[in-house]
Amino acid sequence: MKQEKFSNEAPEQVLLIPKPRRIEINCTLPARAYGLFDTKTGTQVKDFVKCNGGQIEFDNLDPNMHYDVGVIENMGDDKPQFAINWSEAMRDVTDEILKNSNDLPVVYPEIYKVRYKDGNSNGIYDLVDDNGDTVGQVAQLSPQGDKPWFNYIHSMRMKDDTIK
Repeated sequence: MKQEKFSNEAPEQVLLIPKPRRIEINCTLPARAYGLFDTKTGTQVKDFVKCNGGQIEFDNLDPNMHYDVGVIENMGDDKPQFAINWSEAMRDVTDEILKNSNDLPVVYPEIYKVRYKDGNSNGIYDLVDDNGDTVGQVAQLSPQGDKPWFNYIHSMRMKDDTIK
């Protein structure tokens, strides 16, 4: 798979609403689907939901769990499963951000892009930041083929700048 198969932008606005805990995704695209991942373990915790453009909400979320939002294209009728493996040099800043939010909605600050390489990747793809530096991997756990294509992760995880 080559990167040219993807839209080169993440127009979605992903918001975390603290109370009651929910995730709202605005400006969704019809070709995309959105799913939730446990930030701590990288495990997919909600199936991907197709959209028709507009807005998607994930309601009644566990207030003690932190979530990443995965974005895929061309889902088809399957229920794809993925996992995220973050690098050790990442830290979750969800609690810090929410502590200073006065319970107002918070836009996810980080968007990481999936980088596909030519050749056999065995269903494991790099997750890169704006500089092209690898921050983790996305593994396709469902049968592999031409679809779906994983595009982005919206996250509250960022590089740990305290490590020298």
